[in-house]
Amino acid sequence: MNNIRIVTDSSAHLTLQERESLGIQVVPLRIRLGRKVYKEGVDLTTDDYFDKLPTVKSLPSLQAPMLQDFIDTYYDLSKETDQILSIHVSAQLSDTLTVARTAASTLRGHTRITVIDSETISRGLGMIVKCAAELAAEGASYNEVSRLVRGVIPSIFLSFFVNDLSYPERDGGIRESQAILGTMLGIKPLMEVREGGLIVMEKVRSQFDVIEKLFTFISEFAYLQEIALLQDDNYQDATLLLERLETTYPDLPIFTDTYEPTLASYIGPKALGVIVREDF
Repeated sequence: MNNIRIVTDSSAHLTLQERESLGIQVVPLRIRLGRKVYKEGVDLTTDDYFDKLPTVKSLPSLQAPMLQDFIDTYYDLSKETDQILSIHVSAQLSDTLTVARTAASTLRGHTRITVIDSETISRGLGMIVKCAAELAAEGASYNEVSRLVRGVIPSIFLSFFVNDLSYPERDGGIRESQAILGTMLGIKPLMEVREGGLIVMEKVRSQFDVIEKLFTFISEFAYLQEIALLQDDNYQDATLLLERLETTYPDLPIFTDTYEPTLASYIGPKALGVIVREDF
């Protein structure tokens, strides 16, 4: 057996067609909403998440997949391959990597499993996973696919404007006094992924500035390969930004969607942002 199989987690924001066509296995992350814990993509869709969100009193939180879910996934794949690459959400944002490595150790000596920290989240992880699965489908070796993944990781960049300041306040991105004042003044913090963690970079007040900042963020990259535009209940701003992007980059693939519960557990509802992959 020498066919390489790719495993990731539900935060990767892959479409069903992408998963099926490339044979990517997805292990569900868990989301705590109020007193209940759901498996993302199994008993909690994106629509379900945002419908339930106003009914819970506490902020949602992200939990790593169950150990048994990883063990079952690896074991099932080991019947058809002895080479597995498992690529996951940043270790700064979730314990998923630790759980995956523990599960991988149960098949040590039987199946080669390499667990990789993507140092990102959401469609950024999905971009990395897709690159790996496409190269594997072309017949590349295990080492070649591994090298590609490690090369792509530094070329992924994420930038989101957050509407609900209670999320960055909870995670230590801003102080309580800043959250209160920012909410009163309508200030929106810009969050980016740096060294695997989501951090607040700057703040703006007007919607025009939000669109301008995101467009400027993208335009700073000279060798863009693909863009993801993600939002929740922010269609007008998303449409304005998309129109500018399609005019400026007519030949560049632009993925658009509502962001998934995993990312929402960090940035809250009604946010708007972009994820880009640059050539490396």
